[in-house]
Amino acid sequence: MNIFIKSILSIVTIVFITSCSNSNNEEPEIIIPECRRTVLVYMVATNSLGAKGFDELDMEEMRTAMGNYKGGDCRFLVYRVVYNQVPQLIEIKNEGDKAVDVVLKNYTPTLHASVTKQRFSEVINDIKTLAPAKDYGLILWSHSDGWATSLYKSVANPRDFGEDNGAKMHIDSLADALPEHTFSFIYADACYMGAIEVAYQLRKKIDYFVGSPAELPANGMQYDKNIPCFFEEEPDLLQACRNTFDYYNSLSGDSRTLTISLIDCSKLDKLASVCKEIHSSALPLTSVAGLQYYNRFQPRFFYDFGQYTNLIATNESLKEKFNEALGDAVIYKACTPAIFGSLFIDSENYSGLSTYIMGQGSIANEEYYLTLDWYKDVLNN
Repeated sequence: MNIFIKSILSIVTIVFITSCSNSNNEEPEIIIPECRRTVLVYMVATNSLGAKGFDELDMEEMRTAMGNYKGGDCRFLVYRVVYNQVPQLIEIKNEGDKAVDVVLKNYTPTLHASVTKQRFSEVINDIKTLAPAKDYGLILWSHSDGWATSLYKSVANPRDFGEDNGAKMHIDSLADALPEHTFSFIYADACYMGAIEVAYQLRKKIDYFVGSPAELPANGMQYDKNIPCFFEEEPDLLQACRNTFDYYNSLSGDSRTLTISLIDCSKLDKLASVCKEIHSSALPLTSVAGLQYYNRFQPRFFYDFGQYTNLIATNESLKEKFNEALGDAVIYKACTPAIFGSLFIDSENYSGLSTYIMGQGSIANEEYYLTLDWYKDVLNN
């Protein structure tokens, strides 16, 4: 075969291969470059917060922050479900020195879908595809009752996190939906999430957790101040906590109300080990009178974790081990003197975390409590 014929055959082969590769007229794959960090707000506003417009007020704060953001190497997304609208994944981005909302995806508007493990996982997978990053942060925005299935002793309505038309998401489902080593932090802009049971349930999925042991004001944190903290080379969660606390602590009357804490989740296994030792020989608790609590109405579900554990520890050595482990885990804690002017907080007995004491709640609550990691690893002696 001469060189000319070989050349012709080579050209024909290349054309044939090229034709085959494009035979399905497929769109070329678009590769989205990876940014340094993507922060997601999971905003469930089909409740009184949305009805009163607090979601839009916070969206405006987010737009203010992104309108001022000149870095360009971080992205800010909001999964938002509100009344009478299709759930959407929105990116708030800076274009021409102003913030714009860009809809990345519309979701099927199924009732209660936003508080299911399936939708939560779907949104996480979507942000990893549409806004890939070396690191991710998560903000939980909605009503919450922490780990509790109901804050009322005679009612077993599901509560937990994220009220969507009356339904909420159990904390274990939330933890199960989170992939490991994806989100470096969770900031819970929702009530009662600052519980040892919640932080411990999430410990394997995140590095740091911000939560409040008590109720939060409806307008939550100041996103315009805190988003720059989330975008720092290392997320400055300590400053974000201080920003939130300093704002509310500067107010007067019933508006001066906040509890907040920052938890290092890598320290929680050691803390649990010490607590297991304490509970295995705990002094019997004859009364909860005098214990600091964090929900304003009966029955009490959220007692101070540090005060309670020190009370039941049988000796000073155990107390010393516990307080050292607690100090390692709770990086920052702060509280105003009262919650909404009606629930006094003794700062000396504020450890930054709440805990449940068995026998205080409904049967439904206690049955669910037995399934949580904290009960199984610490209390189930």
